[in-house]
Order: sequence, then structure tokens, then C-alpha cells
Amino acid sequence: MADIGYLDAWQMWLSGNPTLRDADLFGLNMLWWGRLGKIGAFLGGMTAVLDVLGPERIREYGGRIRRLSDSRTRSGLAGAATVAVALLSGLAGATTDIAAGPTGARLALIALTGLLLLGAAWMVLALTRAKLFEAALNGVARVLEHPRSLQWWRTGSLVLLVAGFHFDLLAS
Repeated sequence: MADIGYLDAWQMWLSGNPTLRDADLFGLNMLWWGRLGKIGAFLGGMTAVLDVLGPERIREYGGRIRRLSDSRTRSGLAGAATVAVALLSGLAGATTDIAAGPTGARLALIALTGLLLLGAAWMVLALTRAKLFEAALNGVARVLEHPRSLQWWRTGSLVLLVAGFHFDLLAS
């Protein structure tokens, strides 16, 4: 369907026109506007929850995560097991492509290389996740402690929540 304007989209929604689902708004399908709206509303709501929790509780939770996963060997073994299962699953799925011919073999090799890179990234995350979570939570707590950044945080979350709900509603 052709690209429609913003007011046309609302007019179609208010009239209950079922072709709105197939329409494009600013070059993007309405289904994707709805998905982006859901993500925006979730992020806006999540920032409100983090604001209610406060910086002290967030920092305390970051420290608790750090204490829980001090055992690097357990994290490394869990990550290695996950990578092994993913690689074996990918290899099992790619065997039919390998047998299909030269194009399939190339695709299988690309998939296996991608899985190996993903596995390496997964191992790095498994070994450093506690530090990453703690750093992220400390960053959120730092934003919540400063009044000026907190005002921007609240304004941004309100805009995300309203705009996200708006586009989710429009795409429904």
C-alpha cells in the first residue's frame, strides 16, 4: 500500500478501516510502528519503576549481583556449556545445507562462523556479566542522584511512554 500521512492514519483508525494494518506511515509498516510503540512504552514504564526504586536500592542490587557471581569457574562452565549446545545445534541444522550443494555449504560455513563469533561473545559476557551489570546499575543510580539529569530522565520516560502507547494504539 502507498505511504499515508499521520492524520490519514488516525482517520483510518477512527473509522475502523482494516487496510490500516497494511499501510505504511513515513515509509514504515504499521506493524513496525506498533512494535516500536510497545518497546517505547516498556522503556518509559521501566524508567518510572527505576525512579521509584531509587539509587540506593539499585546500587545495593548491583552489589548483590556481584557477590552472587564471584565464582568465575561456574560462570565460565555455564557459558561454555551454552556455547557448546548452540554450536552443536547450529551444526546439526546446517548439515542439511552442507549436503544440498556448494551454495548450501557456503551458507552453512557462514552460519557456523557466525555461531563461533556469537559463542566467543557469549563466553566474554559469561565471565564479565557481574561487572557489566554492576556498572550499568551504578550508572543508572548516578543519573537518579543528580536533580538536573533526573528531570531529563523523567521527561524522556514520559515522552517515551506516551509516544509508545500512542503508536501501539494506532497500529492496533
